[in-house]
Amino acid sequence: MPDFPRTAFLLGAGLGTRLRPLTENCPKPLLPIGGRPMVAQAMEKLHAAGTRRFIINTHHCPDAWALAFPDGRFGDAEVKFVHEPVLLETGGGLANIAGLLGEDDKDLVLWNGDILSGCDIAAAYAHHRANGGAATLVVREQGPNRNVRITDEGFVTDLRDRLGKTDPAYQYTGICVVTKAFAQGVPATIESLVEHFLRRLQAEPSSIQGFLDGSATWHDLGTVEEYQAVKAEHEKPVRGAIAPADAAKAHGFELTEGGAVLKGGSGRKFLRMRKATGESAVLCVYDDSRPENQLYGAIAGVLRDKIGVQVPRVLAEDKAAGVLILEDLGDVDLWSLAQGKEFPWAPVASALEQVASIHRLGVDAFAGSGITLMEAFGPNLYQWERQYFQDNVLGGRKPDRAVADEMASLAKELMGQPVVTIHRDFQSQNIMVRDDAAWLVDLQGLRHGCMFYDFASLAFDPYLTRDDMDLWRIEIEDHAREVSGWQGSSDEFSHLFHVAATQRLLQACGAYGFLGHKKGRPEYLAHLPQGLRNLTIAASLCGKRRIAKLAEELAGVPAKVSR
Repeated sequence: MPDFPRTAFLLGAGLGTRLRPLTENCPKPLLPIGGRPMVAQAMEKLHAAGTRRFIINTHHCPDAWALAFPDGRFGDAEVKFVHEPVLLETGGGLANIAGLLGEDDKDLVLWNGDILSGCDIAAAYAHHRANGGAATLVVREQGPNRNVRITDEGFVTDLRDRLGKTDPAYQYTGICVVTKAFAQGVPATIESLVEHFLRRLQAEPSSIQGFLDGSATWHDLGTVEEYQAVKAEHEKPVRGAIAPADAAKAHGFELTEGGAVLKGGSGRKFLRMRKATGESAVLCVYDDSRPENQLYGAIAGVLRDKIGVQVPRVLAEDKAAGVLILEDLGDVDLWSLAQGKEFPWAPVASALEQVASIHRLGVDAFAGSGITLMEAFGPNLYQWERQYFQDNVLGGRKPDRAVADEMASLAKELMGQPVVTIHRDFQSQNIMVRDDAAWLVDLQGLRHGCMFYDFASLAFDPYLTRDDMDLWRIEIEDHAREVSGWQGSSDEFSHLFHVAATQRLLQACGAYGFLGHKKGRPEYLAHLPQGLRNLTIAASLCGKRRIAKLAEELAGVPAKVSR
């Protein structure tokens, strides 16, 4: 991770007219959320990443800023105000503070002071440094103003659709990283920074990059109603804060063995508990880090009651507290069975049959249920998975054009297949086994996509390292073809199976790199070599030779490819 910019520029000079009367005597970024100014959330994220000086431009109610930061400090960071008697707009505001940058300021983060974002700003900066652009815009897939055009290679080609480009459209988040040279090249005129971006794009088409923010949180608080809704959401009782022992007691249970945590992640903790009668259950406590956690109970109910998929029964749920009480399926999962010498034929077949039942759900199966599934697989999500690999395995470095073209071709082939409901994380640790029958867990990631993604996820599971992995993959492919009702040739099925495996492994390897390097979970890095070896094999078997070569180089160990 490169050194993070020492200085951040927070844009705080706007009038906040759409939020009147709340902003009549208070700058918009200082409106309170969760008992502190909303701008403090951005400052906290930036400070944690490495910022030690905040420059804030002011105009409306400058005294309010001085009262908010009376000692000119945010922790151990300096807070410096630059007043604009006449509003200079975002471009003029940047030009006005550019002279304050010192020799140590190689780059500068810009963050609109009224933006709430869960963006991993350190990852955005690493992406910026790795690709050497003059500016990197943080964008999102969804938003009210999707008018930033970005190529599959990550180059920004247009803003506000001014240049007539037709590349995929994204929402600008109000966050960007620029070089000092870029900042000092902005003219001292009253104009939006967008104008300078557009001029730069025309003069140097590859000089501005995009970084895709996949976090759950982004708010541009433009109206009183939006502000009040977000404020209420932030100030309600914290989901997941309940003590597990208290949650268990509220439902007539006691934690067992001191409440030892079972396997869990993504803001979820799983603990076994028992009643005095001996009845056991699993307590799940989840927080707000992943909004889809709230879908688990409802999805499980539809799958179990509507089509008879074997998933844990939901015994009770308290969404406000972030508590689920689930049927106890025991401790045996497919991963643990696969560690033995014997091939777990029956549970593997059962698992494939269960997931095939989900695939047979129509795309309208959840209509009227109140369930909004996660974003479907399409150009944006497939691109996000590719960028996830690039940012967390390649260190932000762009692959060469030939590799990038092969990666983009994966999505094109998969999007040519029928859209079904898929599990999305169909791997051995998410399959519980009881009496040789498979039970599916980790259901909250359900979405629409291509069936091959699920089948390949299990076949090329990087968590598994058996001596007979070739047999594992072949048997899963063959049985998957059978349970899917595939009507085409076996060669076509095999090709798409390995295309999906290649795409899935880009995501899985990216996840291991992200969790290991950026979230301080080194145990996940142990799975990265196997993930890269699997990627070599899958890419080779579907003719993506350049991806295979890159994965083999990254793994450092030649992979045995056979079919």
